[in-house]
Amino acid sequence: MKKVFVVPNRYVDSVALMGVAEKLAARDDVQGAESGMGTPANIELLESLGYPVPAGAGRYDLMIAVDAMDDAAVEAARAAALDALDNSGGAHRRVYRDLKDLPSGAFDLAQVSLPGEYAAAEVKKALRLGMDVFVFSDNVPLGEERAMKELGRELGRLVMGPDAGVGLIGGVALAAGSIVGPGGVGIVAASCSGAQEVACLLERLGAGVSEIIGTGGRDLLPEIGGITMRMALERMNRDARTRVICLVSKLADAGVMDSVLTDADRLEKPVVAVFLGGGDNLFAGHRAHGAASLQEAAEISYRLLTGETKPLGWPEQAFDTLTAKLLARVAPQRKAFRGLYCGGTFTEEALLLFRATNPQVPLTSNLNTRYARRLASHLQSEGNAILDLGAEDFTAEAPHPVFDPSLRLKRLQKELDDPEVAVVLLDFITGPGVSPNPILPFVPVIREHPEVVFITAICGAKGDPQDIAAARDALIEAGAVVADSNYQSARLAAALMAGLHGRHPHE
Repeated sequence: MKKVFVVPNRYVDSVALMGVAEKLAARDDVQGAESGMGTPANIELLESLGYPVPAGAGRYDLMIAVDAMDDAAVEAARAAALDALDNSGGAHRRVYRDLKDLPSGAFDLAQVSLPGEYAAAEVKKALRLGMDVFVFSDNVPLGEERAMKELGRELGRLVMGPDAGVGLIGGVALAAGSIVGPGGVGIVAASCSGAQEVACLLERLGAGVSEIIGTGGRDLLPEIGGITMRMALERMNRDARTRVICLVSKLADAGVMDSVLTDADRLEKPVVAVFLGGGDNLFAGHRAHGAASLQEAAEISYRLLTGETKPLGWPEQAFDTLTAKLLARVAPQRKAFRGLYCGGTFTEEALLLFRATNPQVPLTSNLNTRYARRLASHLQSEGNAILDLGAEDFTAEAPHPVFDPSLRLKRLQKELDDPEVAVVLLDFITGPGVSPNPILPFVPVIREHPEVVFITAICGAKGDPQDIAAARDALIEAGAVVADSNYQSARLAAALMAGLHGRHPHE
């Protein structure tokens, strides 16, 4: 039986809700479970799954949906869900009803996960109490973001976000961040998955990270002026643990990027910068070491830190041999590529690489980008398609795929039903704040389709709870190629696309 419980006026962020739904679904007497706020999209999703949603549920009401054996099992699941939410901190949990009730000086960091319209007021309270603030909330008006960050600058406190998805402060991974070991590189990023990729690649190279400060994706807009990124640069320049600073962002406003690089020119410590899509002209006249990819940013940072050069990826001869071997596996009628990404920055990096190396190959995407033709509908791929499943057109219908892989699994099955699909690329992101099992559910699907070339890359650290070493082995055993980085996976996919296009040059 299916039932939906509504808890009025109780807001819980999406990360916590995904964990609750997974715990309920794992119960022996539960066939299915969902949890979410009462937004129109979530209500529509529950109703499409056959759940009867009570009338009047609103966007600030918590919904717990349970499909269980009988009334007793449904009630037990409801009680378990509320207990999980009420006691998520375990023995260390303390409840404060208002920030003003906190003991003076007891905390130096606040994480805000509220609806966007309420976030700014709490952020300003935390700043005035002497705390840096990590703002997970999205949909904060741009003017409010500017006001929060100006207040933070006045008080000497950082405002990370809004829509900050990755952070590592004092050795604690925030939001979707990985548990990367300590080291001498400090990362300041307007890109969530980009920051995590650089950090995890540094660990793979043998280095570590002092801190990851996420600025929020809009920090480099002219309306904000890079306030957080510029403050974070100064902070890391003073930090004794940080010996190299790495800036990470998608391409942003030219004037703001130039101001950030000008600030970096005055620092004592070396600075590496990757602004995806920015050319050499962006760095002309500046001291920062420019990188064209996330992998290159990690490699340069490692070299500046250690004095050693240690590249990632396949040597050229091995890369060419692997490309030829994989192409030989593909049947003549198969000619299409599908990239199903979780990370928005990974999608951007792949689009840049594909367009630069294969300008002759038609490419489509759900994104509004100059690098590909936009799909008529994000629900239906066409030809060679690169999809960002974390984009709003997908997440308006379901949770972000880093928190719930089921949407991407369904889309993968749909792509594999297309007899022209030859190559599928998947990125995986691990960490304590994302899905506890983001990789292994894909392994049986990969094993069942040996006719398709699967290229994968894992953005994760050794300390993450998902055991990335075991997951990597499982992917390889199933027949997938596992690349060292997102750049390497995109590079291999681009080479295969070129080869397939050579077979069908007029299509």
